[in-house]
Amino acid sequence: MGSSDNKERHHKMINGEHDSKGPYYPINMEKITIIERAQQETWGGSRRSKNKFYANRQIQSNFNGKVHAVQGQDNILNVLRRHETEVDSVTRPLIPSLCRFYVEEREKQGEADKLLMGSVIGQRGTRTATGRDGVGVAGGTPTPIKKRWSNLTIFVTIVVIAEIAFLGRLDMAEKAAMVHSWTTSFYSPALSVPTVSYSSTHGVALVLPTQEEASSSSTHDETENCEEWLEREDAVTYSRDFRTEPIRVSGPAEEWKTCAVGCRFGFHQLEKEPDAAFGVPQKAGVSSIIRSMESSQYYSENNIDQARRRGYSVVMTTSLSSDVPVGYFSWAEYDIMAPLQPKTEKSLAAAFISNCAARNFRLQALEGLEKSNIKIDSYGGCHRNRDGRVDKVETLKHYKFSLAFENSNEEDYVTEKFFQSLVAGSVPVVVGAPNIQEFAPSSSSVLHIKELNDVPSVALKMKYLSENADAYNQSLRWKYEGPSDSFKALVDMAAVHSSCRLCIHLATKIWESEEKNQKRPCKCIRGTETVFHIYVRERGRFEMDSIFLRSSNLTMAALESAVLTKFNSLNHRPIWKEERPESIRGGDELKIYRIYPVNLTQRQALYTFRFNGDADLRNYVESNLCAKFEVIFV
Repeated sequence: MGSSDNKERHHKMINGEHDSKGPYYPINMEKITIIERAQQETWGGSRRSKNKFYANRQIQSNFNGKVHAVQGQDNILNVLRRHETEVDSVTRPLIPSLCRFYVEEREKQGEADKLLMGSVIGQRGTRTATGRDGVGVAGGTPTPIKKRWSNLTIFVTIVVIAEIAFLGRLDMAEKAAMVHSWTTSFYSPALSVPTVSYSSTHGVALVLPTQEEASSSSTHDETENCEEWLEREDAVTYSRDFRTEPIRVSGPAEEWKTCAVGCRFGFHQLEKEPDAAFGVPQKAGVSSIIRSMESSQYYSENNIDQARRRGYSVVMTTSLSSDVPVGYFSWAEYDIMAPLQPKTEKSLAAAFISNCAARNFRLQALEGLEKSNIKIDSYGGCHRNRDGRVDKVETLKHYKFSLAFENSNEEDYVTEKFFQSLVAGSVPVVVGAPNIQEFAPSSSSVLHIKELNDVPSVALKMKYLSENADAYNQSLRWKYEGPSDSFKALVDMAAVHSSCRLCIHLATKIWESEEKNQKRPCKCIRGTETVFHIYVRERGRFEMDSIFLRSSNLTMAALESAVLTKFNSLNHRPIWKEERPESIRGGDELKIYRIYPVNLTQRQALYTFRFNGDADLRNYVESNLCAKFEVIFV
């Protein structure tokens, strides 16, 4: 094949014409950067399906024999466009700078003559001649190059132009400052260049140089670290500020001291459409709420599954599996740590039972205890043998035992009967919730009649305790030493009013719906290590704080340490601090009881959820980028 024929074919290639002569051979893609692809396509390539590049055999020889300069920034832009890479107004100005740096580095290495590109050539006044192979060179002297690129900095720099172009998928106005700082660093060969990895799920993840690489740079102090970058890039500008535009709930007006979000209740006082409303679902876009403190055995609509089927989006019942539990317990309502009083009554136990048609065996249990020679003073309407016109708690204080018999045996249905017994310092004998031990201040503080057959054994236990002061005092030891952490964690929930917790629940859902539409990196890669951005808040609060975990230490211990470090740095004061009795408030140190993902129920958070070791935590964080957690302090 003659030289003139080659030149003619080459000329057609330069002008984007396809050559029908001669076979095309694939180029090893692993060894070609995006700019090399641009060179190949500009100087004699043709794109086939599936983005494979082919070149004429003669042009392949030319490419292998020389490193071709790209003739002008427009050629690069055209190639990037053909490869479906968005090149916008922010990316376009970077190309001459990158090209200039590319050439200057080549000059330093002595790997090429002064090859200047396109408009950059015109800017520097260098004369361009054409070699025999049609390759533009500076000074008119063709210089064959057979060396491969050996400078890693150049390689990374060339790759980064394509990656920067992908930033067009993001909000480029917000990224301009970051991109500018990167392009500035291209002129410093000693500075390792940060790159960007694109994630189809959450956007981009910054890839920074390793600490060793960064420390070798004289401009390390100008390099943004992962935490700073993530803090900025993961930030979300929400359409609604609940401090100025509070959550609106259509329902009876309520009062509480403070709330972490703006929260308004009312019927006609609301200026705008409510976010939620109590009662049967009516309007689309308005969350419907069912709230009740009655047992679902009497009011079936309070059953969570049935409430969901009826269309309620927010369930507020005594069940800890509710969206917003409304229990009978609180530090404010019950003086649980009230001092003990002498047990002066001759009868072992007192009972206040007025509903004699309860749907459980509580009356049979009372009769069974009496048959077991347990003397009981009954002040209620059922089996009354004492005048009921008394103060219930003051009366109970003088009995060793109190019959806390509920009207139904339902999980989490624990009423004032139980908590008044704790206040009085009278050991509760319980018929009711099968999980009553989860509500107990200590493991030995409650006697539980799970079924009617338990009555004889419980009667024997009552007699034993009444006759052995040391054993009986063990049942009330929690009054002196304080209740268990599990009990404190349960009652602390009520430090935030249930109506406020409802507003926090609604506000969290609103913000989460906006977050789903955001492209956030949520992680940053430095060498072989990944930094994960995680959010955490205390239960009962709304806004999140940032913490960061590294892939090399993604453990439960590291998570707890990061949480404590963050909240200690904020001089955080637990939300229950002013609500608890002073004797069990503790000092200023923070103690973690549970850390769990946001949106779990309180039953899960307090009793059933646990990460199954460090591997389970790692899997959760990697699968739920920008993971959000709540922490319970005790």
